[in-house]
Amino acid sequence: MIARLLISPSLENRVEEINRILASHIGSGKPFKSHPDVLYFASENKLGIAEARIIKEHFSLKPYSAKGRVVILEDGSKLTDEAQNALLKTLEELPVQGLFILGADSDAKLLPTVVSRCQIIRIQNPEFRIQNLNYKEDIEKLVNSRIEARFEYIEKLTDREEFFHSLMDYFHKQLPAHTEFTKELLQAEEWAKQNVNIRAILEYLMLVMPQKL
Repeated sequence: MIARLLISPSLENRVEEINRILASHIGSGKPFKSHPDVLYFASENKLGIAEARIIKEHFSLKPYSAKGRVVILEDGSKLTDEAQNALLKTLEELPVQGLFILGADSDAKLLPTVVSRCQIIRIQNPEFRIQNLNYKEDIEKLVNSRIEARFEYIEKLTDREEFFHSLMDYFHKQLPAHTEFTKELLQAEEWAKQNVNIRAILEYLMLVMPQKL
């Protein structure tokens, strides 16, 4: 199993998605937070090295009634750098039926080594999902295009902000196939937060984007 990183600025949306995944993994009945196979950290919990040790110990035990042991972090960005590094091996070697879900409002708040070991799930509103699907074909064409054609596409874009988020989402879902490009994506997200010109960011990504899927 691969850990899942749920990205949304809305804690409510992250919790809703967590509950949906848990329902399919352990079924309904006993409240998830009190289930013996679930280790649940709410958003207000601190997440340091002590909690990292508890998580590792939890996954080392056999499940009682679920398919496998489960760890939930409503806000994984609360993990200290020391705790994140301590969990790298756990993320890499989850039990076959183990489920590790981390929520965050941005993957930029987690170490790249953690992000690269997770399946990125960006929780989007319905309107954005439709737009994202519309850009998927364009992105796949750009991967096989020359740099000049990529730049021309960016120049003609009417909504570069939407395309930027679609590009982020598309390649995060390609992990681990494009792990190296993930570093570039994380850097681009940091630039966007610092209000760097979005066209300049996209042109940079066109230069470093993989040339095959």
